[in-house]
Amino acid sequence: GVYKGKLAGSGTVIWEARRLLSKGKINYDEFMDMVSASAPSIGHCNTMGTASSMNSVAEALGMSLTGCAVIPAPYREREQISFETGKRIVGMVHEDLKPSKIMTRKAFENAVVVASAIGASSNCTTHLIAIAKHMGIKFDLSNWQKLGHAIPLLANCQPAGEYLMESFYRAGGIPAIMKELMKHKKIHTNIMTVSGKNVGQNLKRKIEADRSVIKTFEEALTEKAGFLVMKSNFFSTAVMKTSVISEEFRERFLSDPKKPNVFTGKSVVFEGPEDYHKRINSKKLNIDEKSILIIRGCGPVGYPGAAEVVNMQPPDRLLKQGINALPTLGDGRQSGTSESPSILHVSPESAVGGDLAIVKTGDKMTIDLNKRRVDLLISQAEFKKRRKKKKLLKIDNQTPWQEIFRNTVGQLEDGACIKSRSLYLDVATKKGIPRNSH
Repeated sequence: GVYKGKLAGSGTVIWEARRLLSKGKINYDEFMDMVSASAPSIGHCNTMGTASSMNSVAEALGMSLTGCAVIPAPYREREQISFETGKRIVGMVHEDLKPSKIMTRKAFENAVVVASAIGASSNCTTHLIAIAKHMGIKFDLSNWQKLGHAIPLLANCQPAGEYLMESFYRAGGIPAIMKELMKHKKIHTNIMTVSGKNVGQNLKRKIEADRSVIKTFEEALTEKAGFLVMKSNFFSTAVMKTSVISEEFRERFLSDPKKPNVFTGKSVVFEGPEDYHKRINSKKLNIDEKSILIIRGCGPVGYPGAAEVVNMQPPDRLLKQGINALPTLGDGRQSGTSESPSILHVSPESAVGGDLAIVKTGDKMTIDLNKRRVDLLISQAEFKKRRKKKKLLKIDNQTPWQEIFRNTVGQLEDGACIKSRSLYLDVATKKGIPRNSH
């Protein structure tokens, strides 16, 4: 999409338009024009949002044909590869080539590396863990940091970069990214894919990559672009997408010469998105550039499915002062189209008794990216006192499906899977195919 001569990316342009609206620089009609410009055709998000990211992860896993991931929906090539995909699935049946032969431990390692190199959505962390668990493969959140954090950002795509997915496809797409990673021996090449060939064989053809969109290691946009897995004295794990830390954000919050990459601020706590929208502009909260915006009650149980709401923007008065972002933290998720370097997926969530529930507005908190920690600066005595008085979120199921989901779902750090998943691995072999009902 294009708006007034500038690229307008799905989702990403919404956050920009919201800031401009809050600053009074555009009116509501202009806001709608700006947002609508990002959707010029059929298809999913044209930024490196969750849809494009997961398509890319599927290709990196070996579960889609080479070059399939980011073909724009209106293109002839999309119809063509859809036809080829249908033919290939039939071929796989005849060859007895099952997903279990493709989605191996090494395939998941490739997926993490590729996701890190393209500045993929933070939702990929949960989805990939869930897929691995349903395959019976031990692959936890720590792998995202071990395998991916040191990988450079190669895809110059919004929200971490400049271009949209049409340009990324024309520049060489995921095959060009994987060839660059293969050149530096960052991915496994001898593992099977749905094509019936291994990764190395799929990438044999020469690709002329557009280096304005797909960078080499030497010209990477960011040296270390993968996810950080954060620990804390009030939660077990959380994730932070480092590829979207802007120069403005780094300068404002992470550039203390005495303590680089460390920020201490005061907490401002919201009980879900409704509370945030109601109170964010309240002067009583005294929100300033030393504040950390916190949202809770938004995890898999608290907000069934885990809401994409952690990327909270500052109050209007700070936006008008040029403060476009504040540190944010929560037990929910956020859109892959967001450029906010939030601390997400806090586990365990507040709704199941996680200590995020005891944080109060005004509490001081330190975020240390060097140590990968977030610490609440209260005494142990205060911790004990608050834990004794901790109140769980009152659950009010609106449908029977919400009740079933809440009673069976795990936490985001565990893939938000059904807790009993291990009982149903390889069901066709172990339990037999379920009976027909007619």
